[in-house]
Amino acid sequence: WADAGALLKELKLEQYMPQFEEEEMTSMALLEEIVGRADGEKELMEALKEMGIKKMGHRQTIVNAVLGLLP
Repeated sequence: WADAGALLKELKLEQYMPQFEEEEMTSMALLEEIVGRADGEKELMEALKEMGIKKMGHRQTIVNAVLGLLP
């Protein structure tokens, strides 16, 4: 994906784009860097929760997409 907006659009979760923009987390490189850390997957999950993404399934879908685990 070119950026977080493209990722969210493909996942049909574009309603969260304002939160990503507000937190300046629109760069795929940044998202990939976060999940590449030792506890990165958990860190990104927590960040998404703090951003107001309440649904666990939506957070997991976004994390899995960044990790490259989606088909």
